[in-house]
Amino acid sequence: MRKLLFLIAAILLPQTLVANNAFAGFDVVTMRNGDIHQGTVAEEYITIETSIGVQKVPYHLLQDLVSAIHQEPDKLTTKRGEMFVGQIRNADISVLRVLDTALPLELKDIANIHFSDRGIPILAITDQAALETVDGMYFLANLATDDFLFRSETSMKVLDRSDLQSIDLMKDEDSGLQAQLRLKNGEVYTGTLLTEKFALTLHYSESIDVPITTIASLVLSPAILHGKADFLHRWQQAPANLIQDTMVNGDLATELIAIEAGSFVRGDAEGDTDEQPPVNITLAGFAIGVFEVTFQEYDRFCKDTHKECPDDAGWGRGNRPVFNVSWNDAIAYTDWLSRKTRKSYRLPTDAEWEYAARAGSQQTFWWGDEPGLANANCEGCGSAWDGAMTAAAGRFPANPFGLYDTAGNVFEWVADCWHDSFAEAPANGAALEKPGCGKRVIRGGAWSFPPKEIRSANRWRDFPSRRSDDTGFRVARDL
Repeated sequence: MRKLLFLIAAILLPQTLVANNAFAGFDVVTMRNGDIHQGTVAEEYITIETSIGVQKVPYHLLQDLVSAIHQEPDKLTTKRGEMFVGQIRNADISVLRVLDTALPLELKDIANIHFSDRGIPILAITDQAALETVDGMYFLANLATDDFLFRSETSMKVLDRSDLQSIDLMKDEDSGLQAQLRLKNGEVYTGTLLTEKFALTLHYSESIDVPITTIASLVLSPAILHGKADFLHRWQQAPANLIQDTMVNGDLATELIAIEAGSFVRGDAEGDTDEQPPVNITLAGFAIGVFEVTFQEYDRFCKDTHKECPDDAGWGRGNRPVFNVSWNDAIAYTDWLSRKTRKSYRLPTDAEWEYAARAGSQQTFWWGDEPGLANANCEGCGSAWDGAMTAAAGRFPANPFGLYDTAGNVFEWVADCWHDSFAEAPANGAALEKPGCGKRVIRGGAWSFPPKEIRSANRWRDFPSRRSDDTGFRVARDL
């Protein structure tokens, strides 16, 4: 009987869809009224009009379509890991059903479509770039621009595409469009990019010239993970101890790195008094977030719990680290994530946070004893965002554990109650609690603080109910 059903389905389907093995699974269409239809979407392309032009994504590459309401944009994701934001141009969509007639549906009545899992196409990465736009799109393209004209405070340079690893762009109200260029040899330049457009060839449109004012980030030769482009990370290869839990509704939770049990010297004998005396700590294994929790992740929590979303100061949401969240808000988020994943999420302890931030180093910063140039976002770190605003997640090198932004960007709430020395600190790295705790520890420094305050040993404190534009958090969970 099952073979007969698939045979009938094959007869009903267009030959182009049969060739793509479309009936290996079924597309799932969820309507705004709650109805759900299973079958095969009989469209050769889904067309979406975006800020960089019209994109026609072929059926076999489609992953998800979210049809927005009111003034929100539609979203279209692909099996390559891309996301396009704009307006879907397909007014009607037909669904082919086994042993039933084709079902015509109007886009305005559709909430979302999840396209069947037909495997992920193998990606060739030769000459490809991964781009992120200011309106939250990310996609692969071939970059045709060969030379980039760049001006710093002291000189003007022409940089060759073959030498570039990444370009990050940041719009500053005072100084205009600032750029941070990272070369493959490790050199970093910050200043103004004078090249006005990127010449691109996308997989879904004609060759286009994209104004640099629409681009947030460009990475040459991006990492490819499991056949998908990895748009956020700057890893050459994903760590083997990467963990990503699945929520009960099928969504993916934040990415974690599993940290093995180990020992280290916590604190700094030459640091502030609250970093003393240095103590030997032995920790059990735990997992901690690759990134600080982003607005995109936190907004999903707010929507699900009907909680008011925090203000972003006009800097943008998406994959920027969330801020204007209190310690109490962070605890509420970890409790929600625990319920959604059925795992034990929490804030890292003060000791766990320092162990993860140091990543095996006992130096001032995980990369050495000097701040260097553009290793982090702080006031005086030499990045494009210094003293102006947060940077999006993953704009600086990861530490040896594979963690991003453990120095600078935003302070991070940890579990501990504030204590002004390590004299009472548990030797096993557990969180220190006090009755009626009035202040909680924050770690890592922020975009508005000098390099001295982003040291691995540096500790600050704040009231657990206070919200600020320099404080966010990262999650941990038990293994």
